[in-house]
Amino acid sequence: MNKKCILILVLLMLVTLGGYAQDRPDSTFIGKIYNDELKVYIVMNLVDKNVTVPQQDIFGKVDGYMGCTGTEHVWTIVTSEVKGHTAHIEMINNYGSEDVSATLTYEKDGSYTYKHQSGSTLKFPVGQKWHKIPSKVVFKRK
Repeated sequence: MNKKCILILVLLMLVTLGGYAQDRPDSTFIGKIYNDELKVYIVMNLVDKNVTVPQQDIFGKVDGYMGCTGTEHVWTIVTSEVKGHTAHIEMINNYGSEDVSATLTYEKDGSYTYKHQSGSTLKFPVGQKWHKIPSKVVFKRK
């Protein structure tokens, strides 16, 4: 009798956990992705929209940001909409003076393709020069 009760309890717990996992939205657009060649990265949570940009807490929780190693300058993802394997994102620079519309697509091989749609050219101040980012960039998780 005890074994049956334990088995039933374990099965009920597994069913409950399985139901919880199905209620959670897809985590494809949560985490950090990189492009080592360009030394750029994206930190994102396009599901819960609860990312804090380092040293910019004043903006509160946002959808994410794109940064570049070698500088503290970031482009903040202020709005996003996920449809299937593609996210449409809107970003602004540190000063709010430039904006970018882009898509971020999750590919079958596990990579992400960033494509500039409209707005300013993405660039980061590295050293004494502006480091421009191409209109199409492939990112990967590490």
